Amino acid sequence: MKKNDKIIIYDDACPLCAAYTNGFVKSGMIEAGNRKNFSSIDPALLALIDQRRSTDEIPLIDASTKQVWYGIDALLEILGQRCKWIKTTGQLAPVKWLLVKLYRAISYNRRVIVATEKPAGNFDCTPQFNVKYRLGFMFIFLLFNSLMLLPLHEYILQHSFFAAGFYRLQWAHFAIVGINIIIATRLPKQAGIEYLGQVNMLALTVVLLLIPLMLLNSVFLNLYDLNNFYLGALALFTVMEYIRRMKYAKLFTRYRHVVWINVLALTLFLVYLNTK
Repeated sequence: MKKNDKIIIYDDACPLCAAYTNGFVKSGMIEAGNRKNFSSIDPALLALIDQRRSTDEIPLIDASTKQVWYGIDALLEILGQRCKWIKTTGQLAPVKWLLVKLYRAISYNRRVIVATEKPAGNFDCTPQFNVKYRLGFMFIFLLFNSLMLLPLHEYILQHSFFAAGFYRLQWAHFAIVGINIIIATRLPKQAGIEYLGQVNMLALTVVLLLIPLMLLNSVFLNLYDLNNFYLGALALFTVMEYIRRMKYAKLFTRYRHVVWINVLALTLFLVYLNTK
């Protein structure tokens, strides 16, 4: 089958989806004209796919035979035309099982990862709300964020205006987590899980943005002024990103008390960390 017979349809509200499908085009595995987005999809193409399944798994269509692959099978079909061993290896039962789990973890959570609204168009490809994959996503990154407290404190925070020791930072972190869980339990179930997903992803973003500074501090010493400037800029970004994510989750207007509780908790968090 020729590469120009394959049509891939992606979620254009998802920058991750847009990026990797554009990568297929640039690498020559998909023709530019065969990369379609859901917001402007042709009804004739839409009729060929399982619309419910396509919200969770990206579809790939053979324009000649009308065969459709979804999710991991679609990705293996594309990559296999360049490297046959990738498709062969990916079809092995244990490998396929792992790939499917990883794909679903990202796909079901892609909107909470990027927090972007769907564009107006022909088809809403918002993924299904999967509680199992959302809770798993949050647990893994809560664990990651918690484990990162030690190196971040060692290389950045203790060389900044923060006066707190590591154990105080740890207690403050878990207090914030506890407050967020309590807030979530007071909201409707789906809204509560959505809220936790958004604050979890915001925390992960902050940690990831601190890693380059941490690596810089591990090489160069006495970066006190740079650390303070970076932390100040990151604090401003965090506030703006928090507002954006709360608006996306429809929590900023519907549950305004959540914002005020967060502001109070963050204020107490900063005061606690700067008290000797």
